[in-house]
Amino acid sequence: MRPLIGITCDYDLEADRIQLHSDYCRAIYAAGGLPVVLPYIDVEDVCSLASRLDGIMFTGGGDIDPHYFGEYPHYALGQVNPIRDEAEIRLCAWAMDNDKPVLGICRGIQVMSVAMGGTLYHDIATQLKSEVTINHRQTAPGWHPIHGVRLEPGSRISSIMGQQHIRVNSFHHQAVREVAPPFCATGRSDDGVIEVIESREHTFAVGVQWHPERMYRHHQNMLLLFKAFVEACSRSKP
Repeated sequence: MRPLIGITCDYDLEADRIQLHSDYCRAIYAAGGLPVVLPYIDVEDVCSLASRLDGIMFTGGGDIDPHYFGEYPHYALGQVNPIRDEAEIRLCAWAMDNDKPVLGICRGIQVMSVAMGGTLYHDIATQLKSEVTINHRQTAPGWHPIHGVRLEPGSRISSIMGQQHIRVNSFHHQAVREVAPPFCATGRSDDGVIEVIESREHTFAVGVQWHPERMYRHHQNMLLLFKAFVEACSRSKP
């Protein structure tokens, strides 16, 4: 039996419509899981549904309201989605409290950080000071890696990827700033942006700032991340 993996969606406020790039589902399926698209209904009911699943993946999307980490919005903050923010942050906190395996992608790593009390850069171009400049909103094809990420020796992510330096794509302007326990930063780009967080206290809780679901068909090492997640979900099945 394939483990059941819940996948969060984007939510179009004006059209009242959930939407999701199919690459997320395809990557989970290619790794051996069965994707389950999560609806935006009462959060308690979503958590009840999630309790029947074997893992949860938090996907990419728009900006997170800085209200959730006690800050006022920066002038470069993009559009926020209060319905999605509330649902995902509460669902992630529930998942962490119940040791449900979690994988966060792009916005998903930010949701994981904020859910545990971390903070974000509202806009890395104006708030992050670095001697190295990297364009984190690439115009190259989505599957093409544009910058490197250094992985911490001995980390879960370096074990999964089998190396300590990888190349990734990039489609974001927010990023994790302060990492809250139980997470630690285990991957950074050369400009200092946190590209990976993980917990050593949970069965599987890893967030990455890039989009491996767009890369795995051209770069097979990216499928390793989904396989590790799905394997952890399989082990956590009741």
